[in-house]
Amino acid sequence: MKENKDPNPLVSVVIPTVNRKIWVTEALESVLSQTFKDYEIIVIDDGSTDGTYDYLENLYGSRIKLFKNGGSNPPTAKNIGVSYARGKYIAILDDDDLWYPNKLERQVALMEESDQSVAIVGGGCDYIDEFGNNFWKETIPNEEIKYSELCIKVHMPGSGSNELIRRSVFNELGGFDNSLSRGEDRDFWIKVSRKYRILMIREVLCTIRIHKTARKGVDFDVIYRCRKEINRRIPERYLRIKADAWLYYYLFTLQWKENKSLALWYMAKSFLIYPAPLDLKVSRIKGIFEKVLTRNN
Repeated sequence: MKENKDPNPLVSVVIPTVNRKIWVTEALESVLSQTFKDYEIIVIDDGSTDGTYDYLENLYGSRIKLFKNGGSNPPTAKNIGVSYARGKYIAILDDDDLWYPNKLERQVALMEESDQSVAIVGGGCDYIDEFGNNFWKETIPNEEIKYSELCIKVHMPGSGSNELIRRSVFNELGGFDNSLSRGEDRDFWIKVSRKYRILMIREVLCTIRIHKTARKGVDFDVIYRCRKEINRRIPERYLRIKADAWLYYYLFTLQWKENKSLALWYMAKSFLIYPAPLDLKVSRIKGIFEKVLTRNN
């Protein structure tokens, strides 16, 4: 790749990483293979103990901007990365995910032709397991993501790895909440969507890696507390109730293999909170049939 010498690149790519020097290399290669070239790459080594910093420094040299952080949490590492950014737009990539070669080109084009009301552009995703095998079916979003949808559940495929953010809006809203070790992306999207538009490109632009070590150390209670806190911040009571109903359905899906009695309790609580359909593509009733009434556990 011809190195970008522009002191003010259009896009700043931020990649936080911890102890994944092989996967982060694959992530970096997917950035370096982009058809769009006007970017800088900022890597935050957030307390790795496997030699990630030296490995990346030797491998990539001046092609990336590499910084050490003593070890924090995902939102803090992302915010630190953005603090070094000079681009008009921010693109965050988790260290275990990959971009399609035209990801930035497609998103930048849509952002540049949009007015200032558009703060984020996303896209569709496909999924692989830790061995690179296809995992799940691809997800293609609607053309625009609305505030009410984000309040109830995540409607942006690919999470933070598949978005292009207007940096002025990121700074205006204070970035990610450092107190949330889980769900910081959704919390930020909700804040954005109250004031700005979020557009989607209806094609796969990002590959998400699903594996057992994802956010290793984040336990079930942390997931619950963070998601509950995000829901608590939703000012509209009817949306907050729907969000809690979806949360307990989500907990049902997480607990089914480990503790079926607890999982069914979560499902019951979901319907007690809000028995009517949640106006989502995913049906809770269908979820029960798939897990309880079939052998496909």
